[in-house]
Amino acid sequence: MFKRDLCDLCGDCLVRCQWIEADKAQAVAWMKAMINGEKTPVIDQCITCYACNEYCPKSAAPFDLIAELQEKFQILPRDQIEQTEARFTFSGEMRPVPPADRIMNICVFGKTDGHLIAGRLYDLPQIGGKPYFCWIMFSHMGAESIQEKHAREYVDRLAATGAKEIVCFHDDCYTMLRRYAPEYGIDVPFRAIHLSEYLVEYLTSHKDEITPLNMAIAYQRPCASRHTPEKERFIDEVFNLCGVKRVNRTYDREDALCCAGVKLLLGKGDPRPDVERNVKDAKDAGAAAMVCLCPMCMHSLAGVAAENNLPVIFLGDLARMALGEISPPV
Repeated sequence: MFKRDLCDLCGDCLVRCQWIEADKAQAVAWMKAMINGEKTPVIDQCITCYACNEYCPKSAAPFDLIAELQEKFQILPRDQIEQTEARFTFSGEMRPVPPADRIMNICVFGKTDGHLIAGRLYDLPQIGGKPYFCWIMFSHMGAESIQEKHAREYVDRLAATGAKEIVCFHDDCYTMLRRYAPEYGIDVPFRAIHLSEYLVEYLTSHKDEITPLNMAIAYQRPCASRHTPEKERFIDEVFNLCGVKRVNRTYDREDALCCAGVKLLLGKGDPRPDVERNVKDAKDAGAAAMVCLCPMCMHSLAGVAAENNLPVIFLGDLARMALGEISPPV
């Protein structure tokens, strides 16, 4: 939710944006207009990477204002949004979930990226599929109200498992539970655990089995991490435990560059030039591989990265490599 009382119209959110061209005067003018409910070029130029929320020095959540106006001015056709909502809406009877104190929610990635959820790392009860889809993608579509509409059923279904802890395989699921649900006034009656925190716990308890990978890597920070930057310490700890060095590069941490895959969804042009500069930045910084937290980022970067002989590794697979379960890239 945009917090008008916190916004001091400094313009930093738009000046620092990597997708919008604006100096301070233009940024302030556009922010004033948007606060008044007016359409500005920001509505069309924004690719919904959420970075402005992290850039804002007052935590006013400017993206939430942009998202509200993107829905108001319909950046995507309403029928496309409705069809997408119908595709992810679950109907039918819920399957019983065996009782467990800790369960992993794999969202909808069991079918699309099941190879990333393999090995003993994931030897814990799992749930997934449409009933446990987190709906965050709709804030990428100018339809944040759809996200809010389904948030309570999402939390309620997770709570119905009876688990005390839900490990979130996907960054978006964690974002819904830690950031959006509380803002919607929804109580989350269990502890949400981010995948990176879970990996730190697992690797720490199996330290004697780790062989340091001794590899320089570039990290691809996903969009949703903008909402929960406090977990960055777990990402760094995973790298430390695996014996890899996170290279210092231009597009990292607060200055991370979105994988740009959402440009295809929004019809905002070819993402390839953006992926090329991202991959080049990683190579120039001395990285031997790119590590991703989000499977969607992997899909977006894979082609160009392969052309540049830069392997793309999922964060969980990095842990499996360090444990000797799968082989690191040659």
